[in-house]
Amino acid sequence: MRLYVDHEEDTDVVAADVRLSGALTALLAALPALIEEVERTVPGDVGDPHCSRLINLTDW
Repeated sequence: MRLYVDHEEDTDVVAADVRLSGALTALLAALPALIEEVERTVPGDVGDPHCSRLINLTDW
């Protein structure tokens, strides 16, 4: 599933790919910190016009 996250003070929208199985509640609690980790950012053009960057959290 792809979640779109934005912040009131920021104009960027971050997309996060997540799995629906597993510890989804823990993932949602950790999401603010996880989207700041540069090594999780998918490089290059994400091909998604709705976000400025894509974070892969499917293996978290």
